[in-house]
Amino acid sequence: MSNLEIAELLKKVAAAYQILGENRFKIIAYERAADSIEHLTSEVKDVWDEGKLGEVPGIGEAITKHLDELFRIGRVSHFEAVMKKVPQGVFPLLLVPGIGPKKAYKLVTDLNLKGNEKVVVGQLAAAAKAHKIAPLEGFGEKSEQDMLAAIETYKKGAIKENRMELPLADKIAQDVIAYIKRLGPSVVERIDVLGSLRRQVSTIGDIDIAVATKKPDSVVSHFVTYPHQKLIEKGPTGASLLLHSGRQVDVRVQEPGSYGAMLQYFTGSKNHNIKLRELALSKGLSLNEYGIKVVGKTQNSKLKTQNYNSKLKIYQFRTEESFYAAIGLPWIPPELREDKGEIEAARNIFYRKFPGKPNGLPKLVELSDMKGDLHVHTNYNLEPSHDLGVDPLASYLDRAVEFDYEYVGISDHNPSTTKHTEIQIVAIMKRRKEYYEHKYSSWIQKVSKTSSPARTNVHLFIMCEVDILPDGKLALPDAAFEYVDAVVVSIHSSFTQPKAAMTKRVLRVQGAGYSP
Repeated sequence: MSNLEIAELLKKVAAAYQILGENRFKIIAYERAADSIEHLTSEVKDVWDEGKLGEVPGIGEAITKHLDELFRIGRVSHFEAVMKKVPQGVFPLLLVPGIGPKKAYKLVTDLNLKGNEKVVVGQLAAAAKAHKIAPLEGFGEKSEQDMLAAIETYKKGAIKENRMELPLADKIAQDVIAYIKRLGPSVVERIDVLGSLRRQVSTIGDIDIAVATKKPDSVVSHFVTYPHQKLIEKGPTGASLLLHSGRQVDVRVQEPGSYGAMLQYFTGSKNHNIKLRELALSKGLSLNEYGIKVVGKTQNSKLKTQNYNSKLKIYQFRTEESFYAAIGLPWIPPELREDKGEIEAARNIFYRKFPGKPNGLPKLVELSDMKGDLHVHTNYNLEPSHDLGVDPLASYLDRAVEFDYEYVGISDHNPSTTKHTEIQIVAIMKRRKEYYEHKYSSWIQKVSKTSSPARTNVHLFIMCEVDILPDGKLALPDAAFEYVDAVVVSIHSSFTQPKAAMTKRVLRVQGAGYSP
């Protein structure tokens, strides 16, 4: 099973527990384990093989034993017993946005929904259209209409699209790159990620990697020995693997002499490349992944400095810099290649052709420009509304020193409003403030004894990430604001609200005037 499949299994067990009224902490444990495995950069089966499953954050002793059984015999008797107690039609409905375990259970039992995912969702849609949901206890006409909209979203695949967060995708890619680099620099002359990952987009689909090499067969043959679940495709110019994590990785190989054009082409974005091709055509040039062809009258002297492939009748480029220069542009950083004015700004460096547009490309923000981070979560357990962090406060302060930060803001989630009264929440926030002040003081004393005083100049902001409730109120009593320096507010529920209601919800918080 892939990491994603194991994570889905644990989510189903957590959902079953919730329906059966199990202990809330057990439910949270399974949800955390599922999230941890879903975002694990190593194959969880490999971690198990090494006997280190218990070291994975979020996987406790009980779940470790169950996963051990899964990897040994391919099933977990306890999981099967738990899920048999719940109607099987419940699990497909959990894929529809806005439907949680208890709501799914009521819909399945009251409407007698049965079958596979497609059938059950179809039955639910038919029931909503026949106005059979509104009369159910706890629902209503608005819930019925919202459910129809959610089903349409589900059908479009927006929720099912399997995209990764940037850090996870980058870690997976770097592991593959390190494996390919074992061939040595004589074989792997250059290697880069491509597409949205190279452009540093916040979420990534498949992972694409390019290799400049004179020995393509060696690279492809070595790549397909990387631990994987399935070989999707293998050819003379590349290969595709489905990893055990459920993520797809594609590798392309190219002669070093034409690597620059290929790197530019597959980095994208699509809109950037379209604008670039239009500019090239206006100069009598045609672009593709192999280089630049002359298709009209051109006076570009820089083309003549490049390698010309007479067989393909194309100019080839070893680097992106030379490729862009041949079109009359400076090199454009991948992060800017979204057709948001970067080509016009780049042309302004040379031609001043676009009044009012930026005169040149902007400088990208580097880590050295960062002054601090105001949104990190520690492992301090205040029984939060959502997941805890992984590391203690001291580890964040140590990293802040490494990054030369001036400040760090600890923004744990607010205490759960379903498990605590307002008085209890205020007391928890008071204890939390005292705890962090003590830990911060201890850290300063410790670092002062081993480092220069300058290394203790990291200011700690005691903050909190507070839920924006469906009505626009904050999930933190007014009295609790005395114990925070500032808050980060965010939406964690009722995601299917209409656009107008969602906007009103956010605007209400912005105008709340909280000033602890």
